[in-house]
Order: sequence, then C-alpha cells, then structure tokens
Amino acid sequence: MILRRIVESLRARDWFTVAIELVIVVLGVFIGIQVANWNEERQLAAQERSYLGQLRDEILDNHGVVDLRMRYNSEVVAAGERALAYLDGNGDCGSDCAGLLVDFFHSSQVWGSSYLLSKFRELERLGFPSRESVRDPVREYYRDLQDWSSVNEFTPAYREIVRGHIRPAAFRVLWGGCHTILDGQREELSRDCESDLAALDTAAMLRAMHADPGLRQQLQFWLGQNLLAEVAYPGMRRRGEVALAAVSGELGMPKQGNVR
Repeated sequence: MILRRIVESLRARDWFTVAIELVIVVLGVFIGIQVANWNEERQLAAQERSYLGQLRDEILDNHGVVDLRMRYNSEVVAAGERALAYLDGNGDCGSDCAGLLVDFFHSSQVWGSSYLLSKFRELERLGFPSRESVRDPVREYYRDLQDWSSVNEFTPAYREIVRGHIRPAAFRVLWGGCHTILDGQREELSRDCESDLAALDTAAMLRAMHADPGLRQQLQFWLGQNLLAEVAYPGMRRRGEVALAAVSGELGMPKQGNVR
C-alpha cells in the first residue's frame, strides 16, 4: 500500500510526499526490528532467570555435599591418626584391637561421589550468567568443586595395602555395621560393628599391618591428602556462600545459604 503511494508520488513528482512515505517505511522497519530485539531480550532474560533458579538449587545441594564431606573427612583423619599411632608403637593393640581395626578400615575410605555440576555446565554453554558480578563468583566456586571431585575420586595405594591384611570374615562385619549408604548417595561411617569384631582374631590382622614395611609410609601420604582437604573445605564452603549470594541477589531472593 505504501509502496504504491510512493510510486504514484514519484510519477507525480510529489517529492514531499515521497519523503514522508519513505520516513514512514524506515520508521516502521526500525520499530519492527526494535520490537523483535526487545522480545528476544525478554525471552533470554526469562530463560536466564529460569536457569539461575536451577543453579541456585544446585548450589544449595552442593552445600550439603560439602558439609557431609567435611564431617566424613574429619572421621577419616581421626581414624588415620589413631592407626598411625599404633604403627609407631610396639604392635600391641591391648584391649582395643577391634577399635583399631575399625580405624584402619575407616582411614582407607574414599568418598568418591561427585559434586553436582550439570546445571552450571548448561549455563556455561548458554553464556549465563550474563552479569559479570554473578558469573565470576559462580565460576570460582565451581572450579573448586571440579578440582576437588578429581581429588576425592583418587584411590590411594594405602587403601589396597591395608585392606589386603583384613580377612573376609572381618570385612563382612565391617561392611555390615561400620559403613552405611544413605539415600543412595550419602556415605556414613560408624563404629557399630566393634562388638562383633571382638569375636575375631583382630590382633593377628593388626600385627600383620604393623609388620608391613610400606604401610606406614602410604598411610602418612593418604593422611596428608585428607589433611589438605580439611584445610581446603571451609574455603570452598565460603566461596559457595558468595556464589549463592550473587545468584540469589540476581533473582531477588534471600541470600542466606540454608543447607537442604
């Protein structure tokens, strides 16, 4: 319609009308492009908000994993220190042979469950979070999680050596009463099997461990790795709180990091 009027105005050499019609056409195209861009930006903002909500949930879940690992790691360290003290002694377990065997078992544990990373990776693929003040703390936190996932999945030589000294009858008791998997994910260590272990010759197993020349060195190495984790976990937890606050602030939600 407008184009036909422009053609008619050109034939009539009505330059003023031609100019007005061209301005209307250009303005129409410009406004159409701006509306399309605005709609696209609005859709992207809605998409980002949806993904940020999922990321916030993932960070909260990872808080729970970090807290559990901190407690779990402390138990492994405490058991490892008691086991090392026995290896430094004369090899006599006295009246606590069952407890010491549990210590050697617990000190060899590796909690290999990974942190949740899928929502973060999807946001990275999409280029979210778009705001640098949110993106930077989130990336820093998840870099920690990815680095420590590989550390936690590392299986030490100590684990294989010490478990080579534990007899099958003892393993049945240890796995049955001193180790539990909750919710298909959470792993917990307990000492509920000590009374059942007392019926076995735990002293003989401990003497074999004490006589193993390589066991002490491998235990020291593994204990050192867990002590490093003990130092690193609180910092990781704080960086998680910073990332959570940044995401929550972007969503206009409370910034406190209550663990799920």
